[in-house]
Amino acid sequence: MNIVNSVRFKIFIGFALVVAPLVLFLIFNNVYSMNVVRDQISHNYNKLLQQYVEDTDNTLKEFDNYLFHLYSDPDVINMNLYPLESDDYVLAKQRLFNKLTRQLDIYSLINTFFIFSNTTGDLLVSTRENTYYYDRVQTVKQFIEENSKSRPNDSSNGNWLIMKAANGDHYLMKINKDLGAGLSGGILIKMSSMVEPLSKWDTGEGGGTTVVSPDGVTLANNYFPLQRYKNISDQIAPKTSGFQIVKDKELDQQFLIVREASSHADLEFELIIAEKNMLQNLPYLQLLIYFLPLGGAFVLGVYLLYVQRILFKPLMQLIRGMRKLAQGELSIRLHEGSSTEFAFLITTFNNMVDQIENLKISVYEEKIRVQQAEFKHLQVQINPHFYMNSLNIIYNLAALKDTKSVQKMSLHLADYFRFIMRTNRTTMTLKDEIDHIRNYLEIQVMRYPDHLTFVIVLPEKYSQFAMPPLIVQPFVENAVIHGFTKQYGTYVIQVKAEPDPEAPEEYFFLSISDNGEGFQPEMLQQLNSVQYLDQLGDEHLGIWNVRHRLQMNYGHRVALKFMNKPERGAMVQIRLPLHNPIVEGTDKNV
Repeated sequence: MNIVNSVRFKIFIGFALVVAPLVLFLIFNNVYSMNVVRDQISHNYNKLLQQYVEDTDNTLKEFDNYLFHLYSDPDVINMNLYPLESDDYVLAKQRLFNKLTRQLDIYSLINTFFIFSNTTGDLLVSTRENTYYYDRVQTVKQFIEENSKSRPNDSSNGNWLIMKAANGDHYLMKINKDLGAGLSGGILIKMSSMVEPLSKWDTGEGGGTTVVSPDGVTLANNYFPLQRYKNISDQIAPKTSGFQIVKDKELDQQFLIVREASSHADLEFELIIAEKNMLQNLPYLQLLIYFLPLGGAFVLGVYLLYVQRILFKPLMQLIRGMRKLAQGELSIRLHEGSSTEFAFLITTFNNMVDQIENLKISVYEEKIRVQQAEFKHLQVQINPHFYMNSLNIIYNLAALKDTKSVQKMSLHLADYFRFIMRTNRTTMTLKDEIDHIRNYLEIQVMRYPDHLTFVIVLPEKYSQFAMPPLIVQPFVENAVIHGFTKQYGTYVIQVKAEPDPEAPEEYFFLSISDNGEGFQPEMLQQLNSVQYLDQLGDEHLGIWNVRHRLQMNYGHRVALKFMNKPERGAMVQIRLPLHNPIVEGTDKNV
């Protein structure tokens, strides 16, 4: 017995395959747990970060609206109306300064308001950092100058711009140039102010937060060291959804990066979460993983020895008995096992063998009788089909009053019905079948002498081929009834036997073709469908009958195919196996 294919070996391998996934599952369980923790944490932080960025964008939109409506402020209007050195201009400028200073208390995110005259060069600055007021004024002048150089011909208000001060700090700036009389209003937001609320979130030891430009430049380093960000920046993929895992090789520490881009400014907020803070309790699970596979393997080994005794032994006995039964040894009997279930199975197996031994011969005999009855029924069933068509031809010839043709037809018709009345034969030669077809076609040629002709090609090597009767006639008859047409000239029906080019020593083709209009595409698809042919019923009884009898005689070695010829016309092709070339009882006498 082949041990590899034995039940014992397969069950043993099955247990091994059960253990292996269990061990692999336990080994990788820690990785899975880490991913679950990462997913949950990143999902929560991502939701919070999305909400924060959305609130920030809404705030920036609010700042846009404030700048947009600043042109209607009375003091801005007065600054447009009065000369630079006039008292009214100075008073309007002071009142506007006081208003902007109060707005700084309302909008905590804004660092600086400024009003700048492109005509006079006058600059009004209101900032939170009054201690460094001079530096702030210089910064505003620098930003205005850089903006005018980069966009000298642009009179639009534009978007929020990222500006870098001389001291290295980054700001977000927005300018409204439509305040009238060359006045422009603007807002500065310090990047560190935008990140400050995020710094209060718990990102673990070594974690932090920052904001970066689209090209990856960090714009705020207050809450995450710049050098540490440079160590991981090359691992951060741009525009990545969800989260990323990066590693600082210098510190040998991994971080989880959650990113969210602003829709109102070219900024991306990043949360950098220390992974060790998230996974600090998982090492205990790792220790458990190392011990579980060893304990599981020991338990399964003991269980396997137990199964060997109560399952493998009686199972192998049952399988050996079934294998001998499949080989035809009906004398095999098994000894009952100790287990109740296997005792029942073995007893049932022995009873089944007894029943098979008693019924085998009777089943074979009954099957033969049923097949013989079906053969006779199918052959008798087809006779009325040909009989009705023959009467139709006789009627047409008589209507023409062509006596000589009627006499000639009578000779062919006598041979035709002599062939039909030999219903006691289940097989005959292909030559007899073709002679029968020739009689039928001669009658049809007599009916349509100027419009119908036929060609029969039957090599001698196929003439004695044994086949069921009336296989070719239904297709020839259908070609005359359904395919005959006068519009293409003489209608030609060809019956031809030729070798199968792929296996000429084993198969040959018997084809019936014409030069008519051919099959309709839908009908052609249906005729080549096995399910359709199985359900044809009375509509196409001849085709169903031929196919059914061919399968009963030759099984799957026979093939029936319907097609249209490339030039014009229909073709039915029957692929038949070369076997039993001689048929007994070829006497044609009735």
